[in-house]
Amino acid sequence: MTHLPDRAFRNRTSLVLVAFPRSLASIGTGAFEGCSSLSSIDLPASLVAINNYAFRGCSALPSVTLPAGVTSIGMGAFARCPSITTVTLPAGLTSIGPSAFHLCSSLTRVAFPAGLTFIGEAAFFRCSSLTRVTFPAGLTSISAAVFSGCSALARVTLPANLTSIGDCAFDACEALGSVTFPAGLTSIGEAAFEGCSSLTSVTVPTT
Repeated sequence: MTHLPDRAFRNRTSLVLVAFPRSLASIGTGAFEGCSSLSSIDLPASLVAINNYAFRGCSALPSVTLPAGVTSIGMGAFARCPSITTVTLPAGLTSIGPSAFHLCSSLTRVAFPAGLTFIGEAAFFRCSSLTRVTFPAGLTSISAAVFSGCSALARVTLPANLTSIGDCAFDACEALGSVTFPAGLTSIGEAAFEGCSSLTSVTVPTT
């Protein structure tokens, strides 16, 4: 088997463990959505694509390690997985879809690979335990509401090539104390830092 069909095991609430075939290349849309007891997944090295909502609502899942071949994470793929504490992203990952880790409230830290060029809207919305983010150098834009509601986010290192920050990108990041914008930044969206009640220092480029 190379492809697991869409909604194959959707809402199978008694499912605890999944052993994937070593030939699997893609996991279909909503394949394990709502599998609230799923606590162990060992993704095969052959995997290339994780489609939209593949593991959304897998509330018992404690961690995610993506194999080296995965280049993109679909929209909402791991949304509403409140038990996830760690996510290991592969070096070849280039795209994280909108709402991919939306409401993963136990996620504490994310290390983005150097080749990542796109993070979709609300990708880490209300990841309220996330404390630190370091962006890859090649990222040129931060989408709307990407880290909105990440109330524990205290440190952000913005990439040198960043040109735009979307609306509400860091809204309600209550622990964020300082921000230094890179010289090439040309656009900051509405309410990008609204509700950042601990923000005491902002360095804006002169050009």
